[in-house]
Amino acid sequence: MAISYDNLMKFIGQKVKDVYGREVGYIVHVYTEVDGTVTGIEVAYGNTFSTLDPSRISLVNDVLAILPDWKADSMKSIMQMEKIRKRQRALEELYAKQEIPKSSYDDMKRKLDSEMVKIREDYAKIKSKLKSRLNEVEDQITHIDRAMIAVKMSYIAAELTESAYKGSIEILRQAKESYIIEKDDIRKTMEKLDLSDRDTGLDIKGAGSLTNGAESSAKPDLSRTELPTPIPVKVLSTQ
Repeated sequence: MAISYDNLMKFIGQKVKDVYGREVGYIVHVYTEVDGTVTGIEVAYGNTFSTLDPSRISLVNDVLAILPDWKADSMKSIMQMEKIRKRQRALEELYAKQEIPKSSYDDMKRKLDSEMVKIREDYAKIKSKLKSRLNEVEDQITHIDRAMIAVKMSYIAAELTESAYKGSIEILRQAKESYIIEKDDIRKTMEKLDLSDRDTGLDIKGAGSLTNGAESSAKPDLSRTELPTPIPVKVLSTQ
């Protein structure tokens, strides 16, 4: 569900985090159409500014969070895929019940098939983006692990005070935890995409089987065809 302009306005000037608890920056503006439809959210992070698509905004229990682009794209594509599947099922069911003429069925099926081709192309691009992000997250986790080892070594070698050690380790721990959660989220999303892509959802009884009874009865039932009775042959002895 789209978030309204009024709901977003109260967050302007406030710090915002992503869904994994990492700081993203401050919301500085909300772009809208004349009718109030939100078209973008301007976010500032240090001296960097970026305009986020409204689909990347999550508002749950008055807590606003930013979705990563891969997650927003995945959710959108999965919903589109499910919508197309439902329409395909409905079309096949109507055709199976002979409630629509074949010309209309062919036309609507062609359009749905075309939409399905496009969404499958989007799926391929999103899966590639997910794999790329997964590699980045795994690299970050490895980097954090190395940093944690270095901090612990410096503390044991009495190069860091206890307060400095605890502060550094806590920052690294929280960062690693957020990346581990994102890594798990990416893998689950990839599984959802694969499952959605495999599930045709078109196993409808009777679909495509619209032959009438006359046609069926006209076909010979080979399983019941009687074999000719063999003619007895008397073998004469030549001795």
